[in-house]
Amino acid sequence: MFSSKDREKCQRLYEKYYAGYKFHDALYRGLIQKYLPRGGRLLDAGCGRYLKFSKEFARTAEVVGIDLESTLETANTSSPFGVRGDLSRLPFPEGHFDLVISRYVIEHLEDPGQVFREFRRVLKPGGKVILATPNKYDYVSLVAAITPYRWHRALVSRIFRVSEDDVYPTLYRANTLGQIDKELRSAGLVKKELSAITHYPAYLMISPVLFRLGVLYERLTALDMFRSLRSVILCVFEKERGQNSAGNLDAPAEARRLTSAST
Repeated sequence: MFSSKDREKCQRLYEKYYAGYKFHDALYRGLIQKYLPRGGRLLDAGCGRYLKFSKEFARTAEVVGIDLESTLETANTSSPFGVRGDLSRLPFPEGHFDLVISRYVIEHLEDPGQVFREFRRVLKPGGKVILATPNKYDYVSLVAAITPYRWHRALVSRIFRVSEDDVYPTLYRANTLGQIDKELRSAGLVKKELSAITHYPAYLMISPVLFRLGVLYERLTALDMFRSLRSVILCVFEKERGQNSAGNLDAPAEARRLTSAST
């Protein structure tokens, strides 16, 4: 099961069908680059223990990553700073950040509406929220939704060769184009960009036959009539200008204070 030979065949198929394609991480990164002002303040909400995207933008912005992980890989002496905390109760003042980003986190939230209200609260007027999250109607999400968590955890761990501790329960409470639009608007944010994008069949890179079927699915969902079935939702919403803000705090000093308070 999941032999190295089959994985190598799938890699060759990937290179055949998807050479030169840009998928969700590249598009997500491009949106961050588009909307992050140089020297601005960025909050990476659900940054993960390794602070991957926090570290990428630490040279051009004052970056704070927040996560429930007990250990965050940063010395907290310079950007990026790491804070342990709950996204539904962000330990930051109103109007503190120019940009809030969150990648593959929304699907795990019990109350996404509350988290979106917190995102709006900590944004400066004119600040943006950039989200990337799986589509509830993608076949991977549908299978995950009906699979017992312990089986899902073990399977994802085997496919991607990661620790089971890095696989979390999924709830999909704001994971359709309509749901995420509604929740973000209800939180007081204004839509700038909202799209569903296709993705190569990463979960099927264990079998050449399954991978080819995944390619067929991806090609079909690339058609506009099947837009609602695409793999990933990517969006940008804005806190309108003129809304109250108290955003004149020193970001590094504030992050150090919050980090100290959380340890």
